[in-house]
Amino acid sequence: MQYCPKCKIVIRGDKTCCPLCEGKVLGKKDVLRTGLDKKMYDINDFSEESEAPYPTLPERRISGVTFVKICTFLLGIIIVMGAAIKYLFGDSVTWVPVFILGSVVLWLDILAIMRYRYNILKVLTIEVIVAIIINYYVDKKTGFYGWSVSWMIPFSLVGHTILSWIVAQVMKLRFEEYIIYIVMDAVMAFSQIIFIWNGENSVPYAAVFVMAAFAITLIATLLFRFRELRSATSRMFNV
Repeated sequence: MQYCPKCKIVIRGDKTCCPLCEGKVLGKKDVLRTGLDKKMYDINDFSEESEAPYPTLPERRISGVTFVKICTFLLGIIIVMGAAIKYLFGDSVTWVPVFILGSVVLWLDILAIMRYRYNILKVLTIEVIVAIIINYYVDKKTGFYGWSVSWMIPFSLVGHTILSWIVAQVMKLRFEEYIIYIVMDAVMAFSQIIFIWNGENSVPYAAVFVMAAFAITLIATLLFRFRELRSATSRMFNV
């Protein structure tokens, strides 16, 4: 800050002259050296560093839409370069499809996080669904040993249910705010009957026990917490 002895005003910023009278302005050292009447100013208003006369606006951060566009562009580069490498080197490069698939999964994860970043439970649900689809696809493409339907899917659903309950307790959510995600896990668990029926799941022990556990959970919910379940369903489907 500076001081104009003629106008007797304190001036913000780094000025060469007074904006009112265009006279010479004094800095802190000049004010102390000249010994002006201290009633005309407050020495504490002065600082060694020059201050901007107007507020400095913070730099604009990258927006969410721009971030998604950048991630999509990078994914496009990976796909194009992967296709080129696969065309040039053929079957000698086996890592390209896996790398592209992993990039697509990462891109989907980013989209889910950006879209539902204020709803952790929904993000976790989308993550589990994507993981189930990808693992089933990988199992199919690698000779289908059945590990995805026999072990991965049932344990993923149980793990997601437990994790959802823990998140709900930590965030102190009401029962109706997280029960719908457990019901979705139950629906996906019961869909394992398809894999058992068509013979893809030749070791159905985990799947059967998981379906039984979810069936008991749903029965208990319908008997003791039906009102909260109905409220959560109505809110989700806007009924």
